[in-house]
Amino acid sequence: QPMVKLNCAAFPQTMIEGELFGYVKGSFTGATHDFPGMIAAADGGTLFLDEISDMPADLQTRFLRVLQEREYRPLGSTQTMKANFRAIAATNRSIPDSLAENRLRSDLYYRLNTFQIEVPPLRKRKEDIPPLIAQFVSQFSQQLGKPEPDVSPDAFQKLLDYSWAGNVRELQNAIEYAVVLARQGVIGVKELPAEIQLPPALQQTELGGLPRKGGQTLDDLERNAILQALAECRGNKKKAAELLGIQRPTLYNKLKRYAIEL
Repeated sequence: QPMVKLNCAAFPQTMIEGELFGYVKGSFTGATHDFPGMIAAADGGTLFLDEISDMPADLQTRFLRVLQEREYRPLGSTQTMKANFRAIAATNRSIPDSLAENRLRSDLYYRLNTFQIEVPPLRKRKEDIPPLIAQFVSQFSQQLGKPEPDVSPDAFQKLLDYSWAGNVRELQNAIEYAVVLARQGVIGVKELPAEIQLPPALQQTELGGLPRKGGQTLDDLERNAILQALAECRGNKKKAAELLGIQRPTLYNKLKRYAIEL
């Protein structure tokens, strides 16, 4: 059975409706031929809507009607079509936040929420990282016409230790970057994106994860300032000390005091 995918964030809002419902020739400027749309393409199968909270609100209302009535009408058509598909929707946003911000209509959410699967972020399922690395290395080596490189133990550990705020997409982009730069059949640490090369202690700082609210002690503020400086200087202690306006021995003492390991 067909599996039809629509990424609601990948199309301009004016185009999503036509992609989803289809249109007839002449229904709008540029409609030079009939297009059946993705609901028709998914007939008897599955329609997967990615980033559902990026679908325009008025279109969410119309799609809800399709789910309830199991019929729809292509743009510019007077003919009502039967809708026969299973709907799966996904979002990388917090659902409670999307509902509170009216990015996702509550009535559509409750209609879709027959069965929900929450996929943990990649940093919480480290066991998935090695097979994903292998898959992406093979994929991009074939695309680039290069021999498949090995991943050095040090580089592999960096990939395991990284926090992956962008989840699988970020890992995919990182591996593509590394395969492009790979020399002599090996991906080393230097072939990884700069943010992944940072020591783990600095990665939270790089991602803007330091606490910003009040109630911090002076020690907290000083430790965070040191981490921020080190992150900006990519772990270079000499440059970080200059940025902080202190001597290197003073910085070393503070690193030891705050148990910052690089």
